[in-house]
Amino acid sequence: MNNALKKILRYALSTVGVLLLLWYIFGILSMSGSHANYQQARAYLDGAQNVLIAHGLCKDEQDCGKKEILFGQGGGVIKLGPFEYGGINISIYGVSSPEVVGDLVKAFGEIYKKQKGPRLTVHMYETKHQDSETQFAFVRIE
Repeated sequence: MNNALKKILRYALSTVGVLLLLWYIFGILSMSGSHANYQQARAYLDGAQNVLIAHGLCKDEQDCGKKEILFGQGGGVIKLGPFEYGGINISIYGVSSPEVVGDLVKAFGEIYKKQKGPRLTVHMYETKHQDSETQFAFVRIE
């Protein structure tokens, strides 16, 4: 009976350990959707907005919002061994010019270098927001 009790106790402790580890990992992963990098995300969005205004895709911040051209989501970057998750994600709609893409990439690169991160993923679409998405360009800066 003593061995049976030891086995049950060992099993219970192992189960609790695994559950705590899973709880910790999922807690860390859920942080990536938070506002951990809000200021950095704002810098990328402002840079993108300046390029879009310079190319005449929108007149000002309100016009870009009304036309639903620029969307962003910021979060923390999570690294687990060789795997990386999270960062800032930006979607830009109504872009079909290589010149606009080039200027956006240049602006993002300068901002990334200045603030030394975080990881940035950008999807640019030819179509308008809410239309079926036709991707024109994809950029990841790490």
